[in-house]
Amino acid sequence: MAVGLENARVLVTGGGTGIGRATARQFAQVGANVAVLGRNREPLEKVVAELRDGGAESTFCIADIRDEEAVNRAFAEIDETWGGLDVLVNNAGGQYPQLAIDMSVKGWRSVVDLNLTGTFICSRAFARSAIARRAKGTIVNVTTAAALRPSRGLAHSISARYGVIAMTRALALEWAEHGITVNGVAPGMINTSGLVDAELGGEASIIERLATESVPLRRAGTPEEVAALITFMASRSCAYMTGETVLLDGGYVLGPGMHVDDTGKYA
Repeated sequence: MAVGLENARVLVTGGGTGIGRATARQFAQVGANVAVLGRNREPLEKVVAELRDGGAESTFCIADIRDEEAVNRAFAEIDETWGGLDVLVNNAGGQYPQLAIDMSVKGWRSVVDLNLTGTFICSRAFARSAIARRAKGTIVNVTTAAALRPSRGLAHSISARYGVIAMTRALALEWAEHGITVNGVAPGMINTSGLVDAELGGEASIIERLATESVPLRRAGTPEEVAALITFMASRSCAYMTGETVLLDGGYVLGPGMHVDDTGKYA
């Protein structure tokens, strides 16, 4: 059970849609105060309105996690409003399928900056605030099972997100003395609008076929299943765990994987 999160101050990056939105809802359901951060105002406003309607205290911040100054301003705003954060969920990220042979350096850097550098920028801002306040804290990083079971066509994302797994361990070691735990969740194929729209051309039926062929449990996961694990890992139930990344993939890493063909589409 996700215990000890009543009135906890939580920030979820990429909190306007998909896993981020489900995670914000889950934290609110267990009594936390939830802030969501993202680049687009409209989905964030909708999430905040929903959480407030449910009785939770909620706010939002506009920032691109790759922009160090914007992130620092966002964290400063939350510190001023709420007196700091107790939990950070680094969920924001993104990718596009393309074979490495066709990938530009600019495309490579954009995905690495979003998934790896952005996670670092947010984690550092959180830790600096917590250490200055002499407060304990919890970070949960969202990565991917594909980092452990590589797929053709995702070299940029896999490299970045495997970097997040390594960074999770490194930051857990450095910040343990300050009472900050750092863990990760590695979801497999999750049925989100981001996956369907950004990577599958809006064809929702494709995810069903891919899941049947590449996931031993023969289905895609849901954002709510990921959110439940994130909330549990941020709770007092996991207070003695740090530096770990937990798979939530329906056995994806045990199966044949999901790959992009020579045309840049999932086979």
